[in-house]
Amino acid sequence: MMKRLSFLEKAQWLPSEKLHSIRDQSLRELVKVAYDEVPFYRELMDKASVKPADIHKAADLGQLPIVTKPMLRHAFPDRVIRSTGKKVYASRSSGSTGVNFTVLVDHETEGLFQASFLLALEWAGWSMGEPHLQTGMTVKRDFPRRMKDALLNCHYVPAHDLSDSHLDQCLHILERYSLRHLWGYPGSLYYLARRAVECGWNRPMRSIVTWGDTLYSHYRNTIEEAFKTRVVDTYGCSEGMNISAQCGVGSSYHLHTLDVIVEYLDDSGVPVSPCESGNIIVTRLHPGPMPLIRYKVGDVGIAGETRMCACGRGYDVMQSIQGRETDIVLTPSGNRLIVHFFTGVLEHFEEIDSFQVIQENLDSIVLRIVPAGEFSIATRRRIVDALKEKGADLNIELELVQEMPLPPSGKRRFIISHLARPHDAHFPTLET
Repeated sequence: MMKRLSFLEKAQWLPSEKLHSIRDQSLRELVKVAYDEVPFYRELMDKASVKPADIHKAADLGQLPIVTKPMLRHAFPDRVIRSTGKKVYASRSSGSTGVNFTVLVDHETEGLFQASFLLALEWAGWSMGEPHLQTGMTVKRDFPRRMKDALLNCHYVPAHDLSDSHLDQCLHILERYSLRHLWGYPGSLYYLARRAVECGWNRPMRSIVTWGDTLYSHYRNTIEEAFKTRVVDTYGCSEGMNISAQCGVGSSYHLHTLDVIVEYLDDSGVPVSPCESGNIIVTRLHPGPMPLIRYKVGDVGIAGETRMCACGRGYDVMQSIQGRETDIVLTPSGNRLIVHFFTGVLEHFEEIDSFQVIQENLDSIVLRIVPAGEFSIATRRRIVDALKEKGADLNIELELVQEMPLPPSGKRRFIISHLARPHDAHFPTLET
């Protein structure tokens, strides 16, 4: 990881032409490995009459089919994995879509992922070893995570508890340890910033980094007002990819050019113009145990005009990541449950294929579940207990369904809340 980080720290200043040359060499190696060692990609390429030698550069990727989560799930594991000679482990994710998905990674792939993430933290103004507060969902820290926390000097706190008492505790930690760096999910940092304003807490941060969810304009404005520094947003997915990050100069995002290739396509698979929004299609340049080539991540973004950022880095630029605002579940105690509260719990239940949360009143939610197989009464009990243990202090009704209903837009929402939020009225509203 550190060797890769050292390389990236130098490579980021190379001219874009040199970076593209390195990127395209990695792409050629990736496609050959995928064709030779992964039946899924060999079958796709043979069906499309494409050979590895046909893919020379990023622009040639359009010859290959787009790959979706259902396709990979159907072929998992036998037809989509390859042997790397290293220990592999499963990374289960449901992101903000509520659909569980498993990717196999190894320590080398994870190290490359972490190196690009550390580079983005450096862009924000953090230096290795500087203490910081991080909000997250993995509250039970196993040995590797405790080692990571110690190495990076991390004070890790739950992102799922947004009660005023917990937010006060987070502000106390920032003050007690003189922390000047704050990282985490936009929703959790937004409510922490609101609490800071309400309490008159006024200690400027040196860096604030967000990830894992959409950073809406009212989130950014409130966080920056409270902590007196610019928010640096990052964009990636738990399938082993850091895709892009802001550098603190301007509002655009730098693509991690040596780690991923990003395409922006319409619903027919045709590239959109630079200033139009398109479906984000990602190719991860490191094959790992489970290559991802032309993978549809489920998000929408805008490439923007081709240009170099004023910071001078040679990395390609993404104008913005588009997305629907994530609803928040409110509880009787005043807690607020964001998307990753639910995904952080439910992605560990193999009995769940997909899920959706409905809130009609303050005291209860309906959790719709599409079962992945047998679904016992004991499983129901374990799910409810796990959610309540994490802080879902309301009634939880489980409803098993064969499929999730889609809205007219065709994009299923993870949380549907019909509650009015009058206490939010004095804060900036989401721009539409």
